[in-house]
Amino acid sequence: SVYGANFSSKGMMPYIRLDHPDEERGVEIPDSNVVIARLREELGGDCSESRLTPVQRATTHFLIRALEEHTTQVGFYYRYGLHMESFLDAADIGRRFRPGSCEIWGKAQPRLTLNKTKARGLTRHSDEELWSFSDQDIQAIADVLGDRRYLLGGDGPTLADCAVFGHLSQFLWIPMDFPQRRYLLENCDNVVRFMNDFRATYWADWEDLCKITLDYANGQTSLRKKHHFIRS
Repeated sequence: SVYGANFSSKGMMPYIRLDHPDEERGVEIPDSNVVIARLREELGGDCSESRLTPVQRATTHFLIRALEEHTTQVGFYYRYGLHMESFLDAADIGRRFRPGSCEIWGKAQPRLTLNKTKARGLTRHSDEELWSFSDQDIQAIADVLGDRRYLLGGDGPTLADCAVFGHLSQFLWIPMDFPQRRYLLENCDNVVRFMNDFRATYWADWEDLCKITLDYANGQTSLRKKHHFIRS
């Protein structure tokens, strides 16, 4: 996997590189959904999904689609469309991106997001209605999780857990007043416990990583923390 602020050749994040004898830097695989499909092929029986039932795999599919195509889109509308300047400050984007790119992105992204949100038909609703829609998504996650450690049960995380953590961490730990964050803290104690436990278990150095600044002047464009290759 590649950790840093650079986008892939397709202009997408995240992406990985798979070791390949004919490619010095490995084969680039962009977009999380394509990455996941390729890793299923590479890992085979070692993939966590190979141990799931058909119903559990279907649950995972619908969960990820709801997060990507609904919950997160409402979140993007809030942070990019309505509060871009606050987001840039909260996430300290100025020191994480190349010099000058923060200003360009800050001017262009709000209009792009508002146009995209309108094209999806979401702006036909009031903001409060949109917040309630995403709250319903989060409540559904809480209901699926229940009192278990992982969403689908078992003794280890699966793709469903990773997807939920990746999406909801943005609401919980980007220091902004997301409506979704308020709902999580006020109504979903089990999901908040899950998130904190997952971070402590698999990202014990989270705070240290968040403090790192890339030195673009000296050619540093990737953190390359946990940089693993899967050999094909």
